Formats: sequence, C-alpha cells, structure tokens
Amino acid sequence: MLHEISYALVPFFFSMAMGYLAGKLARGAMPLSAINSMLVDYALPFALFLYTAKMQRASLGSHLMLILLLIAVMLVPYFASLALSRFVFNVAPSNAAVRAVTIGMPNFAAIGLPLLHSVYGDESNLTVALAITTASVVMSPAGLILLERAKTRDSGGPHTNLLAKALVTTFVKPIVIAPILGVFVSLAGWELPGLLVQSLGIIGSTTAGLALFSTGLILASQPFRLDREVWAGVALSNIVQPLIALALVVVLALPKQIAGEAILLSAIPCGSFGILFGLSYGVQDTTAGTTLVMSSVLSIVSLTATIFLLGYL
Repeated sequence: MLHEISYALVPFFFSMAMGYLAGKLARGAMPLSAINSMLVDYALPFALFLYTAKMQRASLGSHLMLILLLIAVMLVPYFASLALSRFVFNVAPSNAAVRAVTIGMPNFAAIGLPLLHSVYGDESNLTVALAITTASVVMSPAGLILLERAKTRDSGGPHTNLLAKALVTTFVKPIVIAPILGVFVSLAGWELPGLLVQSLGIIGSTTAGLALFSTGLILASQPFRLDREVWAGVALSNIVQPLIALALVVVLALPKQIAGEAILLSAIPCGSFGILFGLSYGVQDTTAGTTLVMSSVLSIVSLTATIFLLGYL
C-alpha cells in the first residue's frame, strides 16, 4: 500500500513543489497569467474534449449520480463558508464570495487528472472531465453572481440580470464549452478523425504537468496570514468534503470504482478559481490565499489517508 501511495502522490507533490520553487526564485517575474491561460483556455479544454468525445453513451448514464454527488459536495461547504464569513467573521460580501468558491470548488482542473490517473488509470478520465465541467457550470455562476452583486451595489448600479450575466460568462469559457461539445459528439455516435485526435492530443497531453506546475506558481504568489477562518476553511475543504462524499456514496450505493473516484475527488484541496475570479473584480483576499496554501500543504496528509482508506472500501 505504501508503494502505491508513494507512486500516486510523490510525482504529484514534486511537480507542485517545482512550480512553487520557480515562483519564489522568479520573485514575480514568472508569466503566471500566460501559463494559466495556456492551461485553462487551451491544454485542459482540448484534453476534456477528447475524454468526453471518446466515451461510451452508457458511461455517461452511469455517471449521472456522480454528478449529483459532486454538486452536493461542493455546495455544502460553499454555503457553510458563506455563512461563517458573513455572520461569524463579518466579512464583506465580495470577500466572502471569493472564500466560499475557493473552499467549495476543489482543484479538479489542476490536480484531478494526474491524481486519479495515477490511482485508477485511464478509466478515470471521464470521471475527472465530468467533475471539472460540473464544477465550472455550478461554482462559476455561484461566485460570479455574488461578485457582480457586490460590484453593482458599490457602484450604485441595478441588480438585474445577474444570473444571466454569470451564466453567459460561464458558458463562453473554453473549459466549459469543450467537454459539453465532447458529450454531444459522444451522444451523436460520431467518431473523431485520427488526425484530429492526434493534433488535439499533443497540446492536451501537457495538461497534467502544466496544471501542477501552475498550481505551485499560484501558491508561491499568495499572501500568507493564519487566522481562525483559514483553519475553518481548511477543515471544510480537507475533512468535511470527503466525509460528505463518503456518506453519499453509501446512501446512493454507487459502484465501487465510481465511489472511490468520488471520494478521492472530494479530498482534493482548495482550487484557485475563486481567487482568480476575485482578482478580475479587484478583490485580493489574503484569507482565501492562505486557505489555498494551507489546504494544499495539508493535503499531503489528507490525500495519503484517503488513498489508504480507499484500499478498504
């Protein structure tokens, strides 16, 4: 078991550590926005399109319960974080939104593919693609609506059509469009030309290493200040989320492999999309940045424990 855990996690954390080291040594000179754009707008969408376009129709049907489970796993910590920020820590709505999305949306895009691939192999590609798509479609509007609302309130503008705005912003993102197109290709029964698969695969194959390296860069760029809200956020992300997944896979009686993939996905640490959304609205939140760093560091323990316990599932 120790051998399997080491092979699953050591390359994963090594790649993140190299990104972190590069970020610290470069002292802000590393083109983080360009690297992130390459990942989110090109490499990852190409990979997600290929994974979903090549899936069997029956596979999509067997994953519907997984999608519902992941929605619950993300929304429960999201609303819990919002409540804590607003009513316990008295945080401004825009900052609360950034923290809630950071905590509720695990880093599926950067960590999901390499982690699940190392544990479950190629069969997990569809699971990760659906997880990333679900997270983008559900959590992006959840965060953008609150940020847009806070912005219009501060500027004195109207609060109309916030949902429509957030949905439009979400559904023009390549990371959302690509897997949805792939699902349509699969449902239509079309087979992608080999030349197209090869062409998209060249860029798509860079996703795993690029994603982990860019995560390290993002961690290196975050301000750091520990407080009670950070620890509450880490607990929601690293402990509560996988426990919710564990309870739901038992209640829903999911097949063993899908259940294991769901629990492992839920144990993935905080993602950076909430922070990136905040920056686009001029909100730089130190607590969210610190939560991202601590969740990622402590995931060494939580992911190791999760993979170990999955051996007994």
